[in-house]
Amino acid sequence: MAKKTTSEMRWGIAILFCYILWALAWYFYKFLIKGTLLLPYKPIIEMQNELARPLTHHLIFGADLLGRSLLEVLSAGLSYSLSVSLVVTLTTASFGILIGYLAIKAPGWLKYLFDLLINLVFVFPSILIAIMIMAVTGQSMGGLILALVVTGWPGYAKIARGESKRVLALSYVEGARAVGIGEWRLFFRIIIPAILPVMVVNMVLGISGVIISEAALGFLGLGASPYSWGALLSSAKTVLLEAPHVAMILSLTMSGLIVGLNLLGDGLRDYLDPNQS
Repeated sequence: MAKKTTSEMRWGIAILFCYILWALAWYFYKFLIKGTLLLPYKPIIEMQNELARPLTHHLIFGADLLGRSLLEVLSAGLSYSLSVSLVVTLTTASFGILIGYLAIKAPGWLKYLFDLLINLVFVFPSILIAIMIMAVTGQSMGGLILALVVTGWPGYAKIARGESKRVLALSYVEGARAVGIGEWRLFFRIIIPAILPVMVVNMVLGISGVIISEAALGFLGLGASPYSWGALLSSAKTVLLEAPHVAMILSLTMSGLIVGLNLLGDGLRDYLDPNQS
């Protein structure tokens, strides 16, 4: 019997589709309408519009502390957050799957080394590790991605290690070994397809975690972009009493994206559950 999508999954897809469409519209506006590929458009600072209320001065969401259109600033922050989170999630998942598999299949002391690496990162709070890396590399996109990858891959590695053990114990894997399939071919042709559904669910949920982590670093002044939602929230808290709409709109926008990703992740988990028909 074909599986049916859950309401969570449908809501998650709908919300995420709206955000992706918003980000694509911003790229189109930034590179083709108001700017060019070589000189992209940036939100303009207009101090006369400082902290303008929504629906005033022809601004739908109002303006921020620098008089920039809050809609444009949110759009820039959305495209930045989605780009960083996708790069980080794909990198951490790929690295985590490889290390997780090596933690059970690597020869000799290497197996214990990989297992130690997985557990060692969990000993320290991830935010402190990320702050330390950003302090060394400076406020750059490369440093931010490195910090998020270093703190994120052990979670995927633990899941990949457990799922790989489960798959390796199956009878058809033993049959594949019996006909002479090598370890790396076994990894790419059998292990990865078998654990991919579980990893995809965790990757979708992991994107929201990356967005929150990046926002936390931006809030602490360690972001790689002035349009980081964390950096924007840090500025908004200084004018919370004068212009509460700035923090409210930023928080609701960020919360909506995270809720959509979590709904999609939970829906995918139920949809991909082999026990559900």
